[in-house]
Amino acid sequence: MRVDPSKVFVDNQADLDDLMTDAMGAPWVAVDTEFERIRTFFPRLCLIQIATPQWTVCIDPLADITLSGVGALLASAEPVKIFHAARQDMEVLQHTLGVLPGTLFDTQIAAALSGYGEQVGYAQLVKEICDVELSKAYTRTAWCRRPLNDEEIRYALDDAHYLGDLHQHLITLLHQRGRTAWATEDFSLLACGDVIEAGSASAVKRILRACSSFDREGQSVAHALALWREEAARRLDHPREWLLALDAIVEIARSRPQSLTQLEQLSGVESGTVKRRGQAILEVVERAHSEAVNYTPLQKPGRVDPAIKALGNRMWSYLSALCTEADLPTASVARRDDIRRLASGERDLPLLKGWRRQFAGEALLEISTQTGE
Repeated sequence: MRVDPSKVFVDNQADLDDLMTDAMGAPWVAVDTEFERIRTFFPRLCLIQIATPQWTVCIDPLADITLSGVGALLASAEPVKIFHAARQDMEVLQHTLGVLPGTLFDTQIAAALSGYGEQVGYAQLVKEICDVELSKAYTRTAWCRRPLNDEEIRYALDDAHYLGDLHQHLITLLHQRGRTAWATEDFSLLACGDVIEAGSASAVKRILRACSSFDREGQSVAHALALWREEAARRLDHPREWLLALDAIVEIARSRPQSLTQLEQLSGVESGTVKRRGQAILEVVERAHSEAVNYTPLQKPGRVDPAIKALGNRMWSYLSALCTEADLPTASVARRDDIRRLASGERDLPLLKGWRRQFAGEALLEISTQTGE
């Protein structure tokens, strides 16, 4: 099948269905998305770029078309779906189409395992591997605006067009380094389906960290407000900060107001928020305060045990040297916080699972049992 160059912007059902049928038989399919997340909690899908060895197109999800064929293609075990830095793509596709790729290859993950460094960008990889300089002129395009001009469409097409070349190059390097299984393991973790939940959990944790020095009641209120904000933001499809800013949650958890007047006097709490959601906020505060006796607070930040700190530093030095020798970004194996947690006795860590345990985890566990040198 050949795609008419004048039809690279697909906004009718017949062309889309033909393309998806053809793509099912391709050896690989490259995918990218453009989305906006300015006034919403969930990302709004504005464009889907799909490429095969024969063609590259932009699909308009805002047109009067059904995307079930795209969903079926993405969810199928074959062909492999190639992305770059796929986490945000996973979120928007999961929310909009209700699917995740059946077989995934992420060129950013593969590049990190192949010697290109941590979180290397798509344009940099295209430059180094394909010797092509991509334009940066349309990085701030409003992708939900219609019509898009020819230059914007070409820019979007380029985001998928070179993924196949990157895939072929990187899969060879992974094989040469004996890291194909490592990459496959990480790809599977990326497409496990918890992207949206992980984002919500991270937002709640940010609030809890900001209130970690509070007493039990204060932490209980902060946690309850964080959960309330997540539920309301999802239900209304509004950005979290539109409902209640992080600084406002901190002030409310610290002061625990009992009336709308007290709430409105707090720093960072806007009068519009009090008018629209003040009563709901007070109810959350009252309930969390009354239930605080059953809340398990985070430990207040304190001075780290010198022995644990020294052990963590020794572990980190070992891991850094090991990764340098292996031409592998340290962050691809573990973050500094993971090492601190390991030194403190935690064991439910990614570092102690899969290829990371084999590469470094077992040795770091051995170091953790030593009494020191």
